[in-house]
Amino acid sequence: MTTAAAMPRRESNKARTRESILRAAAAKFGAKGIDDTTMDEIAEQAKVSRATLFNYFPNKFDIVATVLAQMDDNFIAKIGNSAALDLPVAARVEHLFTTSGHDLENRWREILPMVGVSAKGWGDEIGGQRFARVRQAFVQLLHDVPEDERMTYAEILASTYIGIAHYWRFEADYALAQHLSAAARTIMRSLK
Repeated sequence: MTTAAAMPRRESNKARTRESILRAAAAKFGAKGIDDTTMDEIAEQAKVSRATLFNYFPNKFDIVATVLAQMDDNFIAKIGNSAALDLPVAARVEHLFTTSGHDLENRWREILPMVGVSAKGWGDEIGGQRFARVRQAFVQLLHDVPEDERMTYAEILASTYIGIAHYWRFEADYALAQHLSAAARTIMRSLK
């Protein structure tokens, strides 16, 4: 990954503008919801002109899709970080579920609207591709599970994580990290 400092100035400015737009969109989505946020409000929050915003993202769907892709990338990186830990598989899974649950809880305002909109896309082609990426990352997390069981556990873990994250949307005082941690322990007990 090329950092903004290593890019030519023009490319660096473009990357900063793009990230500014995405941060502004996530903030607005968290404050108002996706449906009630306008492109003009995103441009104003990002401190860019309407024309600049539309040069980067022709519509709100493209912004939402990009924010979701970033969320996926961040979660897959967390899975990779947990996979690299020198811990037994059950401890790695619980570490991932617990730490990512705390991260989501800490960023709830910007995350909840995105979790909600992601539920709308799991059944279509893009949703299928997203789920396949997450499932494959879980396969890597389970590198020391017998190969004939690895995909099954990856599917169970991915589905459980996603299901619990979606349930979190509906209950204001839902202890997400606690529920994820308990689910990880319960699932991984069956591996013994």
